[in-house]
Parts: sequence; C-alpha cells; structure tokens
Amino acid sequence: MTVIWKLPVPKRAAHDIYEITPTFLRSQGIRLLLMDLDNTLAPYSVNEASPALKEWIASMKAVGIEPFLFSNNKGDRPELFSKQLGVEFVKLAHKPKQAVLRRVLAEKGADPDRTAIIGDQIYTDVLCGSLSGLYTIVVRPICLQNPLHALRYGAEFPFRLLYRVKHHDKS
Repeated sequence: MTVIWKLPVPKRAAHDIYEITPTFLRSQGIRLLLMDLDNTLAPYSVNEASPALKEWIASMKAVGIEPFLFSNNKGDRPELFSKQLGVEFVKLAHKPKQAVLRRVLAEKGADPDRTAIIGDQIYTDVLCGSLSGLYTIVVRPICLQNPLHALRYGAEFPFRLLYRVKHHDKS
C-alpha cells in the first residue's frame, strides 16, 4: 500500500483577501472560489459584511469567478453573510474532511483544477484544499485576540514558513 502525503503548504499566501485579485485568480484558471468566513472574510464578532468585502465579491463575480462560502461555522453567520454577499454557502463543512467538499464540487460541476480555497487556517482550509488538489490560498487571520487561536496559528508556523522558503527559492 502506497501512502501519499500531502503537506498543507499553501500555493499562495497573502496578507488578506484583498491581495488576491480577480485577475490573479483568472490567470490561474480559477472559476470557483471557496471562502472561509471566520477570521478570513470577517472577524468572529462581526455580523455585517463590510463595503470593501462586498466590492471584492462583486469584482470576482464580474470576471466569472463564483464566490462560495465554505465554513465550518455551525451558527447563523454563514447564512447571514451569504445573503449580504449574494453567494451560496455551506456551513458545517467539517474541513479538512473531504465529504462536504466533494459534494459541493459535484453539485457545482467544478473541476478541482479550476477551484481555489482561501482561508486563514493551515490545518483546516489549506489541508482541505490540498487533499483535493485545489489551489490553496492562506491569509493572515484578521484578529488574534483569543489566546487559543494564537496557539493554533503558532502551530501552523512551519507550513507558512515552508511557503516562504519555497517561493523565495524561485526568485
């Protein structure tokens, strides 16, 4: 039995979602953009989409990229944001598990090679995408006030560093 390990090293890292442009995603062939919600698109405590976020979503739609909320959140926030942004959503995605992701890709008729996932966590968002062959993008978390979140992000540091080393070597 052959075991293939897929390290959760993102294909792209950015300070925030706004560094990821529609032009860049189109250049990568992306048609479907799965987006984490909590601490990626908005802080945990915010229940209203900012004007900048609405504009960013609109810019994706304008070039034929379908934004889709793909959240592990079990509450009402995914539905609330999906209505404000005019996008479809899944809550309780159980990232990094693959079942819900596979279902969404099948329902959308989406090719993993033309799908990206963007999020703030290596062990959920990036690992989920890596396991399915998606284009993975990690952003810095919006807010690190919770000490438990800070510890989790600290544990992700080696994979964020691997991204930097990998891309520094190409320069």
